[in-house]
Amino acid sequence: MSFKKLVISLGLFITHQIAYSQYILNGNATQDACNEYTLTQAVNWLGGSVWNANKIDLDQSFDFNFDVFLGSNDGGADGIAFVLQPVSTSVGTSGGGLGYSGITPAVGVTIDTWQNSEDNDPAFDHIAIQLNGNINHNTANNIAGPVSAVNGNNNIEDGAWHSFRISWNATTKTMVAYIDGAIRISVVKDFVNDVFSGDPLVYWGFTGSTGGANNLQKFKTALNPAFKFVANQKRCINEPITFYDSTISFTPITKLYWDFGDGSSIDSVNLNPVHTYTAAGDYTVVQKVRGADGCEAINTQIVQVGSKPVANFGFSNPLCNSLPVLFSDSSMAAVGIINKWSWNENGSTWSTLQNPEKIFVAGLHTIKLVATSNAGCISDTATKIFVIEPGPEVSFDFGDDCRASAVNFSATDNSATVTSWLWDFGDGGASMAEDTQYVYNVAGTYPVKLIATAANGCSRSLQKDINIYSTNAFAGNDTTVASGQPLQLSASGGINYEWSPSTGLSNPFIANPVALLTGMQTYTFVVRTYIPQGCESFDSINIKVYRAPEIYLPNAFTPNGDSRNDLYHALPIGIKELRYLRIFNRYGQQIFYARDFSKGWDGTWNGRKQTAGVYVVMVNGIDFSGQVIERKSTFLLIR
Repeated sequence: MSFKKLVISLGLFITHQIAYSQYILNGNATQDACNEYTLTQAVNWLGGSVWNANKIDLDQSFDFNFDVFLGSNDGGADGIAFVLQPVSTSVGTSGGGLGYSGITPAVGVTIDTWQNSEDNDPAFDHIAIQLNGNINHNTANNIAGPVSAVNGNNNIEDGAWHSFRISWNATTKTMVAYIDGAIRISVVKDFVNDVFSGDPLVYWGFTGSTGGANNLQKFKTALNPAFKFVANQKRCINEPITFYDSTISFTPITKLYWDFGDGSSIDSVNLNPVHTYTAAGDYTVVQKVRGADGCEAINTQIVQVGSKPVANFGFSNPLCNSLPVLFSDSSMAAVGIINKWSWNENGSTWSTLQNPEKIFVAGLHTIKLVATSNAGCISDTATKIFVIEPGPEVSFDFGDDCRASAVNFSATDNSATVTSWLWDFGDGGASMAEDTQYVYNVAGTYPVKLIATAANGCSRSLQKDINIYSTNAFAGNDTTVASGQPLQLSASGGINYEWSPSTGLSNPFIANPVALLTGMQTYTFVVRTYIPQGCESFDSINIKVYRAPEIYLPNAFTPNGDSRNDLYHALPIGIKELRYLRIFNRYGQQIFYARDFSKGWDGTWNGRKQTAGVYVVMVNGIDFSGQVIERKSTFLLIR
């Protein structure tokens, strides 16, 4: 390289360094570290600003990364602003103006932590983009926001540093502001022509202020060293490990230094180093970075290097083709945690669970296991061979039946190997006989299970439902009827019906035949199910037959609450409709009225018990032939 080129290159490097390292501080601003500045202490009525001494060109895109600290007092004030302005590097005010108020022309990204009603501030800590030093949100100078400064959180005065990124796309004229990696506000605007009258060269910096309330307010040009590993990257003993630098820096990185914690180190520029550890364990990796502004920062991180796992497993007994084999993993890793398992048979992976189960056919089987740790370290293959014994071949037989009947259950040993049997009848009953009988006392559907065990310890289980049927014959309540009056019978309780005798019945093989009688009759009613056994049950009904339709009126009743003769009822024979039942006291007052034979008088009137004595009853009804029957009588109420 010629001397002239060397001088030019050195000059460019020095100019580049100066552009990043020269800052001008005003007011109460102080420099705390190489890349860290305080704008205001937690004291009332302070103001400070920090400006980069060199202008930037807005015809060129930029992407600036900072960290901001807005204090730890949620009731503090007032906030800070990132500002672009061409005026000078000496501006900065105190109070609610955030040190930005009054600067014009200017573009400010304001983070405001105090609600000033005169500026139409929201109650929460907010961020906005505002022009020309005007921080009133209700003017044309407010071009984006306000929105909450932190996504999903109304408070940024939380005593923590927050990442703050400002990007400018000179082609699309788009400015975007991020806090903690989340986009908070953006705007499309030609700042050069609309704000700065065609001049693209501006200073950038931060302003901040306090007023009647205060907070410690700071910013840093970002220098946050970090590294990461790619997804599924191995971090294992004796295998190369790549450390991917993920440092966030305001300035370009000029130097990285790596100490891998095992006595080895690398000193390089912009390197994603590769390192191999010869022993497993936890290592303290130190990463030191230097920015183009000469500032340095250190990241210390624990990296675990895993050991090679040792795969091993066991399995349950007995090993039968009718039973699932449960595999129990016992793999170990000296360093790291095993979190992946691959179970293989005949070149095919059949499970990735830690403790799987599987049913195998009878015969010889070879099972393999490979274990992987959370560091991606892979074990050698563990292999085990075992024999699956055949289970017995059995069948069973039984049929649906009736409640309270003895049901036959039979089993067949088709392999001639069964040594024990176990029937489970599904209702709590069981038997250990090969062939047996069982009685179900309640109708329903029951799961019947048979377990047969062979001499080799293997068993076979069969299951099938049995249906137990029953009928519950009900012929109806005993009743009375007039001679020649059609009586509709209504029975229930099954599927097939039969009345006996068939005398006077319209059809003895249905549930609801019509009976036409001239004398007293008792019918027996049988009901059956459809199955061949025809589960039966019986009932009977007694029918009294009177010569003609009539309404009988009792001559006394005793409403004393003993559930015997407590209501005064009329007894209808052959009556199809009650027109009225009226009861009068000795003063001729009607004290009861009904049009339903099922309703009766309980001996009260208007909620009061009536005295013992004689009462008058009148009844009127229509018989089955349409004739009116009217009766009047007296009866005695007995207390």
